[in-house]
Amino acid sequence: MLKFVRGDTCLFKVKLITNGEGVVELKDINTIIITCRQETTKDSNILFVKKMDDMVLDKDGYLHCRFDPSDTENLYYGTYYFDIEITLKSGYRKSKLYQFELTQETTMHGGTNGVWYWKNCFRTWIND
Repeated sequence: MLKFVRGDTCLFKVKLITNGEGVVELKDINTIIITCRQETTKDSNILFVKKMDDMVLDKDGYLHCRFDPSDTENLYYGTYYFDIEITLKSGYRKSKLYQFELTQETTMHGGTNGVWYWKNCFRTWIND
């Protein structure tokens, strides 16, 4: 599970493959959409959406994605879900569901002197 601090930038990558045919290439892709919701039901409100322009596909078939601070800074701590839906120019469409946990901020003000204390810092990658 992806786990990161609410309001931080989160970088992760996923390996794209199609029906055992090998690595997906950029020229084959029509759209890629990431949709984030609090629940996995269709009736759950969409919290944010990322489109293909927000992602990079490398030569090895890894899709590099990024959640920006504005995507999560107003969400409650807890577990959320997102799917990555890929539609190829051939019409083939595939979605995969993931989950992530938003943890509380791990910095604290050090009184009025403006000193910050870092308790934890980590980055998680999803590797399929």
